[in-house]
Amino acid sequence: MPRFGRDRNRIHADETHALSHPLRLRILELFARDRDRSLSVAALTADLAKTPDFEHVKEGEVNYHRACLLDVNLLPAE
Repeated sequence: MPRFGRDRNRIHADETHALSHPLRLRILELFARDRDRSLSVAALTADLAKTPDFEHVKEGEVNYHRACLLDVNLLPAE
């Protein structure tokens, strides 16, 4: 069903906002490389910690950014 009124562009705007953070982009890259991988916060944090510029990422940060991607359906719900 098409959107009408003020919310008609909301999906696009939400996706654009979700893609505006480098950590979210890196999470999507990890998922794109291996779609069968675990998307748990612990697994993502461990893999991100091995990535240059993300060595000191914390689980709380990963949880927040993963939730942003889930909210706009850019990652599948586990």
